[in-house]
Amino acid sequence: MHPESAIPPSRRLADVAHRTAQERVEEVLRQAILGGELSPGEPLVLDDLSAQLGVSRTPIREAMRALASEGLIDMDSFRSATVHTPTLEEAREIYDLRLVLDPIAVRRAVERITPEELETAQAIHVTMLGTDDLGEWVDANREFHRALQQAARSDRLISIIDGLRNSAAMQVALSLKAESSQVTQANADHAKILQAFRDRDADAAVRLTEDHLRNTLEVIERYEADLAGQRFEATAE
Repeated sequence: MHPESAIPPSRRLADVAHRTAQERVEEVLRQAILGGELSPGEPLVLDDLSAQLGVSRTPIREAMRALASEGLIDMDSFRSATVHTPTLEEAREIYDLRLVLDPIAVRRAVERITPEELETAQAIHVTMLGTDDLGEWVDANREFHRALQQAARSDRLISIIDGLRNSAAMQVALSLKAESSQVTQANADHAKILQAFRDRDADAAVRLTEDHLRNTLEVIERYEADLAGQRFEATAE
């Protein structure tokens, strides 16, 4: 990792007093990975990150462990870390599971969601409409779906879905970076899902969520097919 190029100034730690150093490092690294500043397979060197972010090694090490639990970073027994390289098989497994679990959470959540929770989801949606930063958008995307589905009042179910969503976040980011028009489509999907929640229309919310998940997987599959083609061409030259 090259200290002068890996994380741009826009990703540096902000002076936010109510967050711990670890939480701030997590946010910066997560958005740098999801935004593409840190690429799959790229080594993460503690000393370099410490110099860039202006914090000690300890909160960086703790943040790496947290991001490893989200599937964004791989750590080996020697404590070295690299940005995770996702695979198409991972994505297909994740979305197969989510197509089973998300509809359960959505159906429960539509019945229980409060006006305050709808306002939270709406605020996140507005943020997503207003940002050109892919890392910020993908991070907000995770929060948008969680804001709606946590109304299911099923901690175990939501924890499982959160883990799956976190594991797919990097691939979502990579595919949207290659096919940026899909951000507009995803924003439109979110608006429809949000309206179905407001209308207390569980059937519509489930159908829209399933369509949204299938469309996301199709975008990932197109990205992976293009990537495989590029690799084939590179080896053939």
